[in-house]
Amino acid sequence: MRTFVKVILPVLAFTLASAAAVGTKTAKVEEANKPVLITGFIQNPSPLNCKPVQVDCSEAITEQTCMSTEAIPRQVWKKNAANACSLTLYKVTH
Repeated sequence: MRTFVKVILPVLAFTLASAAAVGTKTAKVEEANKPVLITGFIQNPSPLNCKPVQVDCSEAITEQTCMSTEAIPRQVWKKNAANACSLTLYKVTH
């Protein structure tokens, strides 16, 4: 019986530690893949009249420009130094 306990306890401890490590890694990966929302602007109707929207976009150049999530999507911009929404934002790829 004593040999059985000496063998089973380390195996059980290793199994629990492995399960905890896998669970922690999964949580960190899910946290890293969450969208980071920023405030972008829709030209409403001109670049000098901007409507703010929350989007998962970035200034880092990708293949697609940033679009709003409205029924009819519109391009989302960042404001420039003159406070006009005219700087291109790009869709974040996860």
